[in-house]
Amino acid sequence: MNIRLQKLEVVCHRSIETIAFADFTYFYGEIGSGKSTIARLIDFCFGGSLVETPALQSEFVSAVLHLEIEGTPLQLSRDKGAHQVEVIWGPEDQQEQALLPARTASGEVIPNTGVELLSDFLYFLSGITPPRVRRSQARDESGLERLSFRDLYWYCYLDQDEIDSNFFHLDREADPYKRLKSRNVLRFIVGFHQERVAELEVDLERSRRERVRYEEAANVLQETLQEAELSTEMEIVQRVTRLTGQANDARSQIEQVRRDLSGQRNHAVDSLRHQGQRLAAELKSVEEAIAQIGETLDNDRRHLHEILNLSTKVKRIAAARAVLNNVDFERCPRCMQELPARDDGCCRVCRQAERNYQQSERQIDETQADMRARIKELEESITTQEEQRDRLRRRLRYLQEKKAASDEQLTVATRQYDSAFLSAVLEQERRLAAIQQEVQYLERMKILPARVSSLRDTADRLAGQESRIRQELKAAREAAEKDTRNLRLLGELFLDCLVRARLTGFSSEDTVKIEPPWFLPEVLSPQIGELATTSFDTLGSGGKKTIFKCCFALAIHRLAVSTGAVLPNLLIIDSPMKNISERENRTQFEGLHQLLYELAAGDLSETQFILIDKEECLPERTFSRELIVRHMRVDDENAPPLIRHYRDHPDDEASNDANTPD
Repeated sequence: MNIRLQKLEVVCHRSIETIAFADFTYFYGEIGSGKSTIARLIDFCFGGSLVETPALQSEFVSAVLHLEIEGTPLQLSRDKGAHQVEVIWGPEDQQEQALLPARTASGEVIPNTGVELLSDFLYFLSGITPPRVRRSQARDESGLERLSFRDLYWYCYLDQDEIDSNFFHLDREADPYKRLKSRNVLRFIVGFHQERVAELEVDLERSRRERVRYEEAANVLQETLQEAELSTEMEIVQRVTRLTGQANDARSQIEQVRRDLSGQRNHAVDSLRHQGQRLAAELKSVEEAIAQIGETLDNDRRHLHEILNLSTKVKRIAAARAVLNNVDFERCPRCMQELPARDDGCCRVCRQAERNYQQSERQIDETQADMRARIKELEESITTQEEQRDRLRRRLRYLQEKKAASDEQLTVATRQYDSAFLSAVLEQERRLAAIQQEVQYLERMKILPARVSSLRDTADRLAGQESRIRQELKAAREAAEKDTRNLRLLGELFLDCLVRARLTGFSSEDTVKIEPPWFLPEVLSPQIGELATTSFDTLGSGGKKTIFKCCFALAIHRLAVSTGAVLPNLLIIDSPMKNISERENRTQFEGLHQLLYELAAGDLSETQFILIDKEECLPERTFSRELIVRHMRVDDENAPPLIRHYRDHPDDEASNDANTPD
């Protein structure tokens, strides 16, 4: 998964800070200078949550990450507190734009792509179908779910807070959901999800869904028949027999009317005509209501699109306002002539009364809040009106069928209108027709009990097919997990990283054991054997834990390069020396840095590195990759912090504001 970060723009209230990235980017310096915030903002643009430091609480507005994915230019923009990421991709003259949910999907956003959220979009640009894994490795019936970009990103971003507290969520004390996710990532990278296994998992999921669908259909149909007292064919035959008797009674009454030559004074035609008029009026009313709802829906959708476009413009105006707020124009920006003196409180360019910045910000925030509320109201109104329109359409079809039947009866009755005798007979014939219609309906219903049996037979057949696929899948998984070549290679690469990092307590004579389903690496010494093993949990030193974890991440990336596994070729390591003194533990300090430089120029030559640490340890002059080194200090103009004008002491900040030109 070829990802290349180019730069990060941090939009603040009083400035825009730009951080450039190279093949290997190295940030070091004082605490509080914003080093870790750079990595957190990258994670924030990739859909992560953001820890708001005092500096971010005071100054941060939004972040824009410029990068390339498989050679396609991409911008990820996310505002402070936002749950959506604005993406702009493609060449400058063919750019496309979309607003994607950061973490929670709510349906397809980009038509005909299957993209529902940011993770899907990153896979889409990479030309990769999102890998699918089981929700639970313990239950075959658990179904499949996507392995998101955020799951893979756990092995690409070692953040300062968790670098020594958990081992990629694999340890037994980790959150069970995250532990299963992390195992799925390792299974995917190591190759336990081979092509045959993946095919069988998809087949099993499809078969299970089909079985459930047929079982539910059979149950619903059976319940419907039971409510109508038609659950068996015998019950239907009995109902038909009763109705046949009623039909014979109706025929007898018609014959009796003919014999008696008696008619009814009230013609059946009159009641049918009135019924037809009522139905026609109701049909017209329903059609007009459907047309009116359609016009309202078109207006609401057009209004919704206009508000969404306006929301984007307001955000851009807010950002521009934040940048230009304190600019003091001395010359006209159009003709470059010196501006004349203006009255206090007037804009020097347009000579209008200057508006209060905080008031403008509040107005913009209120405008955005109003737009969000209006968008929500419009979406709810559209949903409600669509449901109402569907109900009216169903009512329209029902009325049309009823009107057609009424018109047909009226046509028959009209032919015999002049005869009081035939009019009286018509009432009985209508009753007879209704009985015959119900008999025909019941005759058609005879197939439904058989249909229930057919559905259950199909469900049983699918259950057998599901059982067969499950057995094949079990055998395929066992075969995949027996092929532990990649797992052994991972252990060898991990031990190689530990030895080359010069971490005390490890030697090239040791062996590494990584066994599924836990995937927790354990290092065995040849002198002790399995009586005592070294793992992340048994390392007493927090410093050793950080290097141990860094080495495993490096081994994972080396394995992905070796096997061609899908993994972003990006590695961000935040403060690997947070628990290690670079003076007292110089060997380990230099060993890890030397390992990173060697791998960056060798096995991981296509991987982009971002390293954040306390002290400087530069590579030799022969280092072949593009290198950016930035020293960051709180009060040093030559080595500025992330947000140059921010000071965490009020006195310093006031002094800084006084000395900062508009």
